[in-house]
Amino acid sequence: MTDQFQLNEDQLAIQEMARRFTADRITPFAAQWDEDQVFPRDTIKASAELGLPRSMSARTAAGSGWDGSRRR
Repeated sequence: MTDQFQLNEDQLAIQEMARRFTADRITPFAAQWDEDQVFPRDTIKASAELGLPRSMSARTAAGSGWDGSRRR
């Protein structure tokens, strides 16, 4: 087995930062956002400022049948 699939220190730090961000800023609110049909722009912006990729944008939300009427 080689080490080619092991994360280096920088990658591990990014992984941990993403986990902390998700645990603090997404997980506690995700169910309520879904229920209220809220697109959390401030949270998406904060994740982008950290350099995290977006898994959903306003453009993809628009194609999902969600009308985008509620935003935070």
